Amino acid sequence: MKNDFFQKNSIVYDSLTNTISRNSFCDYMNYLINNNIKFAFFFFDFDDFKSINDVLGHNVGDEALVLSSNRIKEIINRHGGHVGRYGGDEFLGIVEDLDDYDSVWNIAREINERVREDNNIENLSYALPAGRMTITTGISRFPQDGKTVEEIFKVTDKALYRGKQKGKNCFIIYNKKLHSNIHTESDARQLDTKNIIDYIFIALTDKSRSINDNLKHVCSFIANYFDVSIFSKNYKGKFEILFSNGSIPNAAYIDENKLLDLRINDAEQMIFMYINQLDENHADVKKIFEDQSIHASLIIPCSTKQKTYGYLRIDSKYERIWGREEKIIFQVIANLYAVLLEFSNEEF
Repeated sequence: MKNDFFQKNSIVYDSLTNTISRNSFCDYMNYLINNNIKFAFFFFDFDDFKSINDVLGHNVGDEALVLSSNRIKEIINRHGGHVGRYGGDEFLGIVEDLDDYDSVWNIAREINERVREDNNIENLSYALPAGRMTITTGISRFPQDGKTVEEIFKVTDKALYRGKQKGKNCFIIYNKKLHSNIHTESDARQLDTKNIIDYIFIALTDKSRSINDNLKHVCSFIANYFDVSIFSKNYKGKFEILFSNGSIPNAAYIDENKLLDLRINDAEQMIFMYINQLDENHADVKKIFEDQSIHASLIIPCSTKQKTYGYLRIDSKYERIWGREEKIIFQVIANLYAVLLEFSNEEF
């Protein structure tokens, strides 16, 4: 059946990006579903976009949004698809007659890489944690993932939320077995964090094992949950890998003074680092991470009021942006581990 939706309907376009308006796009989805035309559905969310408006102003934000959405359109249109604006920095995409997993994956990867390319917008790298525009994408397919517009949006939002959990700057194709139990409402997200923290307390205080064995157990669980490459601890020449997924084979000790130099001020506890933001003042650390293909790290002191025992280091081979939930959970692990050491005979 030939798709004549765009010939028969008056389409409203977004005035800034010239993408299809949200209502017109939903009408288009309904048309495809009612006529049983299979399609791949993409939900694009630009990462930390609010920082651009807050730091550089809305005019620069609009410029970045237009340029990046044009890059998405360029690829989706080339595959015979259409792009709409859901609102703010969120965009929608559809490619008809497409439900093959590998083909969907290749389109998503191409978009992810294209958005990240240099866009020559002055000072943009200073406003974004990753130093460049990045995008997180949730993807689903009709008819296998949903039978209505509402169902398609719901499962795609689950995939998008999983991408945000993994550190953003990625794409997730919905898989019912993996993603159906994800809750995306704000109260459910808070409950998820609480449940993880409850698990950390129970696991770290398990008296059947040593504190350090408990720490390794917790790090393995959390690393797999948040898809990080290495958990390690680091202090005065001692370096121990607590968990590794094998993607970074040469992770190494970094002198604590070099780590502390990365702090913005003495009051800052957590150090989160993105390799592209290290300058000539941190050349030694940058070289270590370049040699190890590490793109993002979190470094957290394991401290009580009396003593700093050492540092937990969380490394990712992939470009990512550390999320609020991750930072909270990693900090809880470091703090509780330090408190337990203070009341035991075990060493860091």
